[in-house]
Amino acid sequence: MKKLLTLFLLSIAFISKAQITITTADLPTAGSNFITASDTLYSSIISPGGAAQVWNYSQLVNHLQDTLAFQSAAGTPYLSSFPGATLAANSPLDSVWAYFISNSNGLYLKGAYTYSVAGIGGASNVALVYNPAQIYIPTPFSYGSSRNEVSRFQLDLTSMSPHIRLIHRTETALTGDGYGSVTTPYATYSNTIRIKSVDLSYDSIYVDLLGIGFYTFAQASQSQSSSYKWYKNGNPSLVLSLNSDSLAVNVTGADFLFVPGATGINTLAGQEVIKAYPNPASDILVVDIPKELKSESTLQIYNNAGQLVNSVTISDIDRYMLDVKQYPAGLYSFILTGSKTYSSRFVVQH
Repeated sequence: MKKLLTLFLLSIAFISKAQITITTADLPTAGSNFITASDTLYSSIISPGGAAQVWNYSQLVNHLQDTLAFQSAAGTPYLSSFPGATLAANSPLDSVWAYFISNSNGLYLKGAYTYSVAGIGGASNVALVYNPAQIYIPTPFSYGSSRNEVSRFQLDLTSMSPHIRLIHRTETALTGDGYGSVTTPYATYSNTIRIKSVDLSYDSIYVDLLGIGFYTFAQASQSQSSSYKWYKNGNPSLVLSLNSDSLAVNVTGADFLFVPGATGINTLAGQEVIKAYPNPASDILVVDIPKELKSESTLQIYNNAGQLVNSVTISDIDRYMLDVKQYPAGLYSFILTGSKTYSSRFVVQH
């Protein structure tokens, strides 16, 4: 009897960390949205992979938050640069529109458009178009699966003198190297698959000395980077991402899912409390300005689709009264920037 009970308990422990398969049902669709948190200082050795693992990353710190909202690519401002894209996502914190292709093999990044900021080589409003597209989430994929993908983009920097052409090619090797439960600061996900990605990149630079469209080869370089990503069934499926060094051993940063659906103003770990009330709000949202931002700061408001709906410069005040009566009901985020950056969310109810 004791032996049977032991086997029964072991079977329960195994089932609780069941092996799953990521399918097209787990890919984002138009209307999918979530908030990610980043630990920009996290450093560690990557945890082992394998079957029925228990990974604990509850010690990660929320240094930064960003909203990622997927929508149909149709009608978005830069679709013409990304033929074939079906989904788009705007990252307000990075001032980037990303464009994706979703098919039976997974979700692919078709490219990204950087707006209103200085881009590569100091060029503003730059479109990076992948052809072939870069794998973002492979499907179907499970523990033990492997796949090789190739992506490429070409970027012409004609605002520079001489004109420069960069050709970037990446060979990506994907491996389902583990499954089990993973804990982040906000949740424990009992059934996840970890996918290891090793990217071997080749950069070739060509120069057009005369500015007439005739490029000659100048130099080439090669680099390798790695990452580990944990996925669950459902949407959003990506719950944790760790960047690592070229040997896929040492972690150099982390991004993790901020629990979707949570309301309220969430302060960033290690920073002063930022008060915003009432939340939900129907008329006025009061934002208390941290003392280090009182001289001057910028408040940017984004809707749940990641679109900038308002931007104001604040100076020499302790408290800002944000009129939300004109905002449609829903979830919003704001970014307050100055000598420090704060990002939080609020709900409008009428």
